Amino acid sequence: MNKLYKYYRIALLIIFSFTFYHTVPAQDKLQLSAGGDHGELDFRINWKKYYTYEEWTGIMKDLQEAYPGICDISSIGKSMMGRDQLLLTISNKSTGKHSDKTAMWVDGAIHGNEVNGITCSLYLAWYLLTRYDYDPYVHELVDKYTFYILPGLNVDANNSYVEYPNTPHNPRETYRPEDNDGDGLYDEDLTEDVDGDGELSYMYREDPEGSLRLSADRRRFVDAEEGFEGPRFTRIGSEGYDNDGDGRINEDDIGGPDPNRNYPYGWTLNAGNPYPMSESETRNVFEFQLNHPNIFASFHYHNTGRLIMFQAPPPVSMSSDQRQRLSERTEERLEEMRKENKYAQLFARRVSDEYQHDMDVQEAIVTEGAYILKNYRPVIGGLTGQAHAATYYMLGAYSYLIELWGSPTDLADTNNDGRLSDEEYMKWIDLDLAGEGWKNPHKVNHPDLGEIWIGGSAKKHMQRTPPSRYVEMEAEKNARFVMYCASQFPKVSIDDIKVEALTGDIYRVDVVVENESEYPTSSDRSVQLDRDTPDQLKIKSSGNITLVETSGKEIDEGRRRWYNRSQGNNPEKQLSSGELTRFRLKGKEKRIIRYFVAMDGKKGNAEFILESKTGGSDRESIVIRKD
Repeated sequence: MNKLYKYYRIALLIIFSFTFYHTVPAQDKLQLSAGGDHGELDFRINWKKYYTYEEWTGIMKDLQEAYPGICDISSIGKSMMGRDQLLLTISNKSTGKHSDKTAMWVDGAIHGNEVNGITCSLYLAWYLLTRYDYDPYVHELVDKYTFYILPGLNVDANNSYVEYPNTPHNPRETYRPEDNDGDGLYDEDLTEDVDGDGELSYMYREDPEGSLRLSADRRRFVDAEEGFEGPRFTRIGSEGYDNDGDGRINEDDIGGPDPNRNYPYGWTLNAGNPYPMSESETRNVFEFQLNHPNIFASFHYHNTGRLIMFQAPPPVSMSSDQRQRLSERTEERLEEMRKENKYAQLFARRVSDEYQHDMDVQEAIVTEGAYILKNYRPVIGGLTGQAHAATYYMLGAYSYLIELWGSPTDLADTNNDGRLSDEEYMKWIDLDLAGEGWKNPHKVNHPDLGEIWIGGSAKKHMQRTPPSRYVEMEAEKNARFVMYCASQFPKVSIDDIKVEALTGDIYRVDVVVENESEYPTSSDRSVQLDRDTPDQLKIKSSGNITLVETSGKEIDEGRRRWYNRSQGNNPEKQLSSGELTRFRLKGKEKRIIRYFVAMDGKKGNAEFILESKTGGSDRESIVIRKD
């Protein structure tokens, strides 16, 4: 039995070796059992925790030290407050330079309060690195491609959000000082932890004319019914003090422009002020991407809402009636599609012919994304100065903005009406979280306002960012979606070569080239931007095979006057490594490249070399024999 198992395992190792790697480095710790260890114990991280800047950048440095052959760390620049924006570059160094490989860009937390994006990005890096020696799927991805992973983009605000008391929604912007209340002071009246419990909530004062009362369980403030005779309350606002003595509280908080409205494409002064790329954090990212044209696709982690916001090509102009008819036809077709696949996606957007393949590709990709992520909904993303808009429209890379987490409706909706009532939400807190995550109302002595009440709300990591126990659940499936997209980077090959004798010494050679993946070798948008590099088929041949020029006409087997055969002593007509045919392979496309050649003698040979900047290369040789 032991010998049989040994031979079985050796056979499987050989199969995996030939299937995935050919000449790339072998895996030392190949794991074939779904119930086995896949490297998780090689580098242990507690994924049920939010980390400060010092902590998560420390993890990045430790990962690089543990996996130096497939991971590098570098700074792409400094934040407004001087913190490094640290990037992990993950790719097998022994299989080529990272900049020569088709690449995926991943960033997290462009908004300061969206720090679960840091965790998702960092988890992806950890997953790729720890599983590399165990998992054939991961091994192939890291050998063939590059992953540029920037866990935290808005590092100053990211650190503040985790380390200090904050509301679920702030700090969001970069740390550019602003005078929001026009008093000549900057960021002087911000939200503050009045009761010193490390959480921010809302302040209330007792008021006989107030419209609120305490709920029966005394945990929430609710509307007081007409005629209610118990204590009434009026809401004052978020926790804080009147630091500038103007009679207002929290009106000049920390934060500058919205960094995800600061990118050049679709920029507007209203949200992206003072000018495009004004923030060092966004500028550093965009300049890196400009200098790395090998970036084929990008992921940008945000919250909240569980959305796959993909960037789609621009729509063509339609009348309202045309839009209505298109919407109705789309709904009918989608209903039919979902009889076969409940995750199928189709969008009522008509695009011009030169962008149709991008639209088709994105619909196919997010269909699989909906399956992988399960409770995430694909939608078309926005354009106003956003990072993923610039990635697609200015760089030609496919892009996805992922809105993580959201309301725990699928976890706590007991009556299945698709909504979450206050009672259902509190039950989720009590039963699933053992009461953790809620700040009960209590009295506090405020130095300016006197005796007030504070509380009656969820704590920080309960709304936009999930309770820590749910972080790994979100991170794991999002990592799988990123890896799926990378697995669909173009892969070109020569599928077949067919030779047919026509007449005399003339032969027709059909070379079938193929892209087996969902993504094309270049996006429609990159073609429009002239940022693409065409695929090409090179030909080398023995000296007795020459190319026949047909001037675009098909050869008629009986009339040689339709073509001009080159002579063997004419070097300009001789097939050589310089002969090129250029084209672009779309996703899941097979294409026939046809040649007509003349051969002197009874036997000759030709080699066809397929090269794609994004899809790799392949070569096949043939021997032509005269019957």
